[in-house]
Amino acid sequence: MHNLKVVKLVHNKMHFNCEECNKTKLGKMYEMQSHSYVRGYTPRFFKKVCENCTYMKAYGIKDYKKMKLIRSLDK
Repeated sequence: MHNLKVVKLVHNKMHFNCEECNKTKLGKMYEMQSHSYVRGYTPRFFKKVCENCTYMKAYGIKDYKKMKLIRSLDK
């Protein structure tokens, strides 16, 4: 199975509208791609998502604050 990069950091500090929570944010902007469960198919579009929504989607509600402190997605 091939390895897809689902989340990537686009800008460190930017004023934008989050497409997940529909709030205006000033902070880190990530691009998030939906997961693909079909072999050989890569979804085409990325959504502009804020830091909180990105970590919640990636790690779930329980562990997202711990992983956000570690900054595991910023690498």
